[in-house]
Amino acid sequence: MSAENTQGLEPQARDAELLGALLPLLEVSETLLSEVEIERLYQLILEVVERETDADIVSLMLLDMESQELRVEAAVGLPAEVAASAKVKPGEGVAGWVIEHGQPLLLAEDAPVDPTIREAMQRDDVSSALCVPLKTQGHVIGVLNASKTTRESPFDFLDLQLLTVLASQVAIAIENSRVHEATRNKTRQLAALNELSRLVVSTLDLEEVLRLAMRGINKIIKAEAACLFLLDETTNELVLRVSLHGPRNLGPLKLEVGQGISGWVVKEGQALLVPDVTGEPRFDSLLSEHLGIECRSVLSVPLVIRDHVIGAIELMNSMDGKFTDDDLELLGSMATTVAIAVENARLYTELSEFTRELEKSQDQLIRAEKLAATGKIAASLAHEINNPLQAIHNCLHLVIHKSSLGQDKRLEYLSMAQEEVERLTDLVQRMLDFYRPSKETVAPVDIEALLDDVLSLAAKRLQHARVMVHRDATSPLPLVDGVSNLLKQVFLNIIINAVEAMPSGGDLYIETTRDERRQEVSISFTDAGEGIPVAELANIFDPFFTTKPKGTGLGLSVSHGIIERHGGRIDVRSDVGKGSTFTVRLPANHKGAGSHKPLEL
Repeated sequence: MSAENTQGLEPQARDAELLGALLPLLEVSETLLSEVEIERLYQLILEVVERETDADIVSLMLLDMESQELRVEAAVGLPAEVAASAKVKPGEGVAGWVIEHGQPLLLAEDAPVDPTIREAMQRDDVSSALCVPLKTQGHVIGVLNASKTTRESPFDFLDLQLLTVLASQVAIAIENSRVHEATRNKTRQLAALNELSRLVVSTLDLEEVLRLAMRGINKIIKAEAACLFLLDETTNELVLRVSLHGPRNLGPLKLEVGQGISGWVVKEGQALLVPDVTGEPRFDSLLSEHLGIECRSVLSVPLVIRDHVIGAIELMNSMDGKFTDDDLELLGSMATTVAIAVENARLYTELSEFTRELEKSQDQLIRAEKLAATGKIAASLAHEINNPLQAIHNCLHLVIHKSSLGQDKRLEYLSMAQEEVERLTDLVQRMLDFYRPSKETVAPVDIEALLDDVLSLAAKRLQHARVMVHRDATSPLPLVDGVSNLLKQVFLNIIINAVEAMPSGGDLYIETTRDERRQEVSISFTDAGEGIPVAELANIFDPFFTTKPKGTGLGLSVSHGIIERHGGRIDVRSDVGKGSTFTVRLPANHKGAGSHKPLEL
């Protein structure tokens, strides 16, 4: 306990001297409390104590809450090696006593103190000393030390009171600075998290997400090596996907779940901070050997999506000396962002692959339905092909074997044969154009001309089925944007369905109209067939739904999909026993063929 040194001072004089000494502290307090930069604040504290107490040696010691040791944060007049190595536990020496008791000490020749404390201060280079606690909110956070090496003017009780008052302001200033530093760090962390989020959501390419994520993390928590593992659920192995250390073309590395620090993190779903891997049973040197570094400390957190661990991030050897609990918390927050970005990229990749497979399946369905449509008109096409072949055969036979033919007749028969060959060529070309896999390039389409091609292709089938086609165009039609080949397939499918709905023959009415208000073109196909029951109308466009004994149930489904891809729709109206009307509606193109730029459908 400190003792008063009041020799030769009357109470009134002592009070006046104390007041005079304390007045400058008002200015000092304002200066200290206005400084928020921690390193600059420490220097200000030393300068103020040195000036106000006329001390030769001043040191500021703060309590490390983790190790519960007092360490010198700043000093003047103290050898650098002494300041760097000084570590004091509560209860040890002068500073330890002050921390433990929370009371100031005056160490001078005539000051009554505990003998053990005085013994601790037996130093040839110190004649008197002050040691006061730094208290804030009822907690001691450190001590302020001041020493004199000369014996002419040793510290007295007035100096002790002065330093005690100053220490209270120092403690508040340090706490303010710490709060400001913590706030600033938190702001930096939030900004870094926002930047990381912006980076990883800027792309849906998985490899790019992983690369950007690790670069962003290592920019915030600097480490000698940073790695990201993803869990391969098919093999239950951790696969090293990204590493920010070593050669760019590192060979593959896989860890078992539970193997090494990251393996343990994935298995347990918990973050882990290992300050020193020496003697750590969970540490496995396989990763550090793979990277070619000597691992000293590790920070690892799991990547978790909806309580499901999908991987881990591991940092080795902090570039700032050591990893902290704050680093662990920050890395955990960043891992949450990274996990979401990884999952989004994975889902996008899976969706892209599914879309490609779906498009491939749709193309296969379209080709299958083309084959089916070709099969349905095959018999008619056989007649369509056989008739010109027979005519060609007869013409050539007459030209070759009938020697009595005159030159004019020979030329007439050859001309007839040529016409039939051209007819066959045109028919084959129409079949090839219909079945050939479409490049699916959108271009302006003339609906009336397209219907002419389709009806020409189905002419024999219609003739053999005794179906009479009636065309009605109420007004000139604008062009539509579409894939001609696919639209032909839709119209042919509807016509064949109409033929099959009228097994004894009948009339098929095809009407084309334009709707100026909706800016669309309508093509209606009305048959006089059996009709479709109301209960089945809602399902006719569903895949594999059919009312025919040998139907595939894909024709109308594929046609519906084609028209939807063109931005149109198919409507159906039916009365059982009277017939059905299928109406295809397509957006009109009012720009005309000359101004249209082809687009991919």
